[in-house]
Amino acid sequence: MKLDEAKEMAAKATEKATEVAGDLAERVGPLAEKAGEAAARGVETAAGAANRVTGGRFEDQISSATDKMEGVLHKEDKPGEKPEDAK
Repeated sequence: MKLDEAKEMAAKATEKATEVAGDLAERVGPLAEKAGEAAARGVETAAGAANRVTGGRFEDQISSATDKMEGVLHKEDKPGEKPEDAK
């Protein structure tokens, strides 16, 4: 009898955990998007500062690195797909 009660309690706990996880996933999505946007702005700011400090001598390298970082931060590709594969 106790085994059946334990199974029932485990099933209820699993159901509730699934519900809570879904709620959290809905809330986290917009926050993660905002964080990515803020990080992208930081990358752009840092790239501009690096170009100013170096007098533009390394502009191509800085631009290349910036593009790669922004590609990661703005992941609009499918899950599991690398940003360079999405082009």
